[in-house]
Amino acid sequence: MEQFIHEEVHTESNINARFEIYESSNDFIPEHWHRSMEVVYIYDGDMDVTINHHKHRLTKGDFMVVNTAAIHATQTYDYARVLLLQIPYRFLTHAIPEYDNIQFDLSLKPAPQPEPNASQSLCAVPADTLRRILTEMGQLYTEKPQEYSLRFSSLLYDFLYTLMVHYKVTVDNTAKVQSQKNLDRLAPVIRYIKEHYTELITLEDAANLAALNPEYFCRFFKRNMGTTFTAYVNSVRLTHVCYDLKNTDLNIGTILDRHGITNYKLFMRNFKQIYGCTPKDFRKTL
Repeated sequence: MEQFIHEEVHTESNINARFEIYESSNDFIPEHWHRSMEVVYIYDGDMDVTINHHKHRLTKGDFMVVNTAAIHATQTYDYARVLLLQIPYRFLTHAIPEYDNIQFDLSLKPAPQPEPNASQSLCAVPADTLRRILTEMGQLYTEKPQEYSLRFSSLLYDFLYTLMVHYKVTVDNTAKVQSQKNLDRLAPVIRYIKEHYTELITLEDAANLAALNPEYFCRFFKRNMGTTFTAYVNSVRLTHVCYDLKNTDLNIGTILDRHGITNYKLFMRNFKQIYGCTPKDFRKTL
């Protein structure tokens, strides 16, 4: 069966990963998934990361690992400076032959570590080791010294090694296969919404794409995505509205119209739920 992946991740060939340090303010990225493993590390500010319906608040110095094919969403508030690392599936399976049968759980309590000596890392706590690696990756990527890609690759393997030693869990293969089937069924729907969000998208259209009847599709979508179909469509439109609020001088009515907003009352309610204000007040804060 073809495996549909909702988001394509483009990597830099010289470091075998996608790496970025960016600033974000009041940005919301709706639920999505990809085969790459994703890591976010917060330099400043805070960010909500929702993974498989569980929300995590990250603040300065925190990081989170998003496993392959985990449905996740992110939201920043007043300001955040964020390191983003996405490690492609092909690299992961090459580096870790058993990768398809495991995932990483940062909530695990690592085994007690021996007292460090001259031959051991000064960062005996695994989380501190991962934090140090991410920080050095950021410095390398920013400064790009000679042969930085070689050192970056070394750090990437160190990062994976630390995860494997301290945070690896074996996954239920039956559950994983079923989860992939569900994603395969959802992917054409998500892709269609992404490409046609400015148009009228009916529940019947989406259900047909998933080859399900509308009533069952509603439950199926909510169970897997953690949000209703209507709320998801509106959240996709909302991200485009926010981009225009930040980057254009268009009046709010024009922006809503160009992004397919017809139910203004519903949209305003959704906007306030996410951002805590109206689009007009949101623009005043920029």
